[in-house]
Amino acid sequence: MAQHVFGWASILAGVLSGLYMGVRFQREDWLGGYNAFPRRMVRLAHVALVALGMLNVLFAQTRPALNLNPLLLGVASWALIVAAVLMPACCLWVAHGRRHFEVFAAPIACLVTGLVLTIGGLLR
Repeated sequence: MAQHVFGWASILAGVLSGLYMGVRFQREDWLGGYNAFPRRMVRLAHVALVALGMLNVLFAQTRPALNLNPLLLGVASWALIVAAVLMPACCLWVAHGRRHFEVFAAPIACLVTGLVLTIGGLLR
């Protein structure tokens, strides 16, 4: 149940961030212009909120079909939640400073962990 709520809340956050960006996108110079790196990273953060929110909702729906012990099920669940928090946060951090791309290793590692466990649980 909590993963459903988290996923839908992440989607709502993505929609609200899109609304915020939509109010400002008409300004050519906002975040350096349409093709500017900071603006692209902010758009990526917005997309990550929605996409990873959907992934968490899908995981919550798939959970009953997974053949994983409770510990691995918890790891998969938390890995996907943490990825959904870290990915947009990393995008915004990099947009602000345009360095430290290595921070993306954390959300990617979480995504890979959650996805590998989910696929493994489906194949068992």
